[in-house]
Amino acid sequence: MHPEISPLERTLVEHMNEAVWMVDEKGNTAYVNPAFCRMMEYTPEEIVGKSSYDCVDAQSRERVRQVDTNERTHGISSTYETTLVTKSGKRIHVLISGTPLTGGGSMGIMTDLTFQKKQESIYTRLVEHMNEAVWIIDAEHRAAYVNPKFCELVEYSFEELQGLDSYFLFDDESRERVRKIDRTQRKQGISSSYEAVLVTKSGRRVPVLMSGTPLPEGCSMGICLDLTQLRKKEEQERILTGAIQYAHDAILTVDGEGRIMSWNRGSKITFGYKRDEMLGQPLARIFAEDDVADILSGREVRDNFELRARHRNGEPIIVSATLTPIFSDGATTPVSWLLILHNITMQTTFEEELAQKYQKLRDAYNQFGIIRRQMDYVFDLIELCAQQEHLQPVGDFIVNAVLMLTRVDACLLRVYRPGNDTLEAISSFGLGEDWRGKKIIRYAESLTRKAHELGRPLKIVDIAKVTTYHSRHLAKKSNLRSLMVIPLLLRGELLGSLSLYVTPEKKLEIFDNHFIEKYASVISIVLAEHVRHGRKKEEVAARVVEKTVRKKAVAAVQNA
Repeated sequence: MHPEISPLERTLVEHMNEAVWMVDEKGNTAYVNPAFCRMMEYTPEEIVGKSSYDCVDAQSRERVRQVDTNERTHGISSTYETTLVTKSGKRIHVLISGTPLTGGGSMGIMTDLTFQKKQESIYTRLVEHMNEAVWIIDAEHRAAYVNPKFCELVEYSFEELQGLDSYFLFDDESRERVRKIDRTQRKQGISSSYEAVLVTKSGRRVPVLMSGTPLPEGCSMGICLDLTQLRKKEEQERILTGAIQYAHDAILTVDGEGRIMSWNRGSKITFGYKRDEMLGQPLARIFAEDDVADILSGREVRDNFELRARHRNGEPIIVSATLTPIFSDGATTPVSWLLILHNITMQTTFEEELAQKYQKLRDAYNQFGIIRRQMDYVFDLIELCAQQEHLQPVGDFIVNAVLMLTRVDACLLRVYRPGNDTLEAISSFGLGEDWRGKKIIRYAESLTRKAHELGRPLKIVDIAKVTTYHSRHLAKKSNLRSLMVIPLLLRGELLGSLSLYVTPEKKLEIFDNHFIEKYASVISIVLAEHVRHGRKKEEVAARVVEKTVRKKAVAAVQNA
């Protein structure tokens, strides 16, 4: 060991964790402690006397010579990094704290930097692959290091950025702000975050969030977050917010308790309430409780369903609604709902009015068709009467016409025979063979007599309850329930009757058909014409018979 090291100092050095290496004035190893031997893989006997330059790699050797020539010769201590080469050829990066010794030579205490270098390598790789742009500047505000992301951000290569004035990359407004931060916070060792705009090589302006941190020796590091997409998103949100706020439709949000969270201009137009009046208010203020419950139970998007609401002035409103439930991450129950409401009150009113007008038009058209059909039957009956001498075809037409005009289930036409005071069935439909025995009935015992005496149609709701009607069993057998007997009269004279029957399903529909009573008057005229024509034929026939009898009487007298 070096002669100037005392036994106490030797004991202390022997037990140090750091490697201790002493060389003489010629640069040869004079002493090493056990920690150095373990690190370099040599025994003390193998290393003592060995030149110190043989223990470092070729690149570090020149650096060690400069330190020995300059600092050590002048008695100056120094600390520097170098790389040692072990007995097996392994390279160990160390930090040497060297101190010149009295009488020549020097002592170095070495700290193994292998772990630190690994950490630095990890951090370097981390920085190199970061999505954020990293920018390190020196004390003179020149770029000392940039990672690939920063190069990509500003469109400059690594070589172009080395030594470049950092202020050059900022726009005019940001440059002054950054200078002020550097003069104040950076010099005081304070980290800060601020927004700035970088100008790329192509002149494109990139908004960034800069997180700056001071480093030793006046350097600083900035981590830049590109805000371009965020600014676009903010602009889109601003446009969307503006569109929602000034939309003509009512757009509002409701929380889980049914209270209004937002209220746009369209909501004020639709409901009359200002925003301040409705925020925090229950949705039931404008909608019925049942509708509110239906809205708050919605778990899926619903489109174009109608809701009834109330305007501030108390007037009812009809809105077409779109409901969108809003869920938080992973939740199955909505935390709020979005309602888009389109006021369709006027549209609905117009559609209702239009529907009413259309219905009236249809009713008028249908009524016109009914009237036309009714008049066709009137004209056809008159024309048939003028062309047909026999009563039977006319009677069949009358029954068929009544069936078509009234949609009854059965119809019976009778003609009154005053000579024997009876009613004779001329034509019928829907009564069946069982009614044949009722072809001729006595007038005095008929319902026609009662209708004749009343001077108007006789309406019977339930035939089974009329004891004076002798054909109740036949009506029941034919499933006929209601009856209307229309007397056929002309200037008070009875010409016959029309009997209209319906089943229980049709109920009293025949009682509401007023045209049939008018049509009965036309039938009466037709029957009167046929009766008059029949009487003329009877008179002509009587005169012919009388003349024939007279001629025969004269001839008999002459022959006598």
